[in-house]
Amino acid sequence: MQGKSVVVTGAARGIGNAIAHVLAGKGARVALIDKDAAALDAAVGVLSNQGCEAYPVAAELGPRAACHDAFRQAAQALGRVDALVNNAGVYIRTPMEEIEDPEWDLIFDICLRAVFHLSVAAVEHMRGHGAGRIVNIASVDGFVAFPQMAHYAAAKAGVISLTRTMGLAYAPEGILVNGVAPGAVETGPMQQNDYMKNLAPRIPMKRGGKPEEIAEAVAFLASDANTYMAGETMIVSGGLVIA
Repeated sequence: MQGKSVVVTGAARGIGNAIAHVLAGKGARVALIDKDAAALDAAVGVLSNQGCEAYPVAAELGPRAACHDAFRQAAQALGRVDALVNNAGVYIRTPMEEIEDPEWDLIFDICLRAVFHLSVAAVEHMRGHGAGRIVNIASVDGFVAFPQMAHYAAAKAGVISLTRTMGLAYAPEGILVNGVAPGAVETGPMQQNDYMKNLAPRIPMKRGGKPEEIAEAVAFLASDANTYMAGETMIVSGGLVIA
């Protein structure tokens, strides 16, 4: 990733922040997009103090105009974008019969609609350079039925399908679109109500993943080392999906 310029969404904390740190540690210049301006500035400050080149873009993702504007700001800060990582998401557990339209719309706006609009913006930019990488963060919930989070699972299944479609559409142009589907990862939402503690025994590796482990998979797909993957989603779950 040395010398590459990467945009990471949902990068103020959690997996997105780990992705930004891992990519910056490998020599990339990074633009971090997040709706939490204070957390975003803190995250960029940490990277800057480590000698990394990082830029903040505060934005509420979802609608087309907001996504294209956020990407434009990131591209202006970096000068050029070699890779986009669509990580921003909303993780809400609600019993299926209790899901209301506003919550359904929120999940789909952030987890799927924003992925589409940001990717379109990235493709328009990357065409000018003749190559690029887009990495979409999906979830094992897009592969495995998950009644406690039907809206989230459906949105992530949509991300997997969109990744396949965009991978097919843009591979001939040298723009490789792929995804990473994390399993249970040690982040704040997964720690609530002992969820990770109860889930870990079902995982063949007997533990949750670390955000940095997801970030390393992203780093490969976002780099020039990825020369022959397009439209594919890499599952990183400690074996959870085969248990």
